[in-house]
Amino acid sequence: MQVLYYLDLTNDKNQTLIGTAIEKNSNDLTNDEIAKSTKIGIEIFEDKEILDHVIQSFAEEYPINQLSIVDKSLLRLAFWEVKNDNYVSSEKQLVEDFEKLGYLFGSDNSNKFVKGVIKSLLKKIKKIELENKRKKGKNGDN
Repeated sequence: MQVLYYLDLTNDKNQTLIGTAIEKNSNDLTNDEIAKSTKIGIEIFEDKEILDHVIQSFAEEYPINQLSIVDKSLLRLAFWEVKNDNYVSSEKQLVEDFEKLGYLFGSDNSNKFVKGVIKSLLKKIKKIELENKRKKGKNGDN
């Protein structure tokens, strides 16, 4: 989250500077954790155009360029995790975790906004998966 926030503010992908910024703000992370977070953050930031386009399709009333950096960072991270099937727990837990992050770091209603957008994404994915199963069943491709 810190990496994405930093990148959105500075647009500077210098890993040393990012690592230093994280290290100064978090005494609990090891150098390996900082390096991994930095790598993933840069990967997400490099995919931001695609992620932002998808996010925008689920939050049409809220132009992406008008969202707070915290909300954009949370949604980019969540959508990236879903895209890469990277979340370890259930979809429900994913939604709860990001809702909590929105509550802790966002503005007054960030948690509700983030939760709603992520739930819409997961609902759409389930709908597509169900349609694909139906098509396979009709074609006899069980």
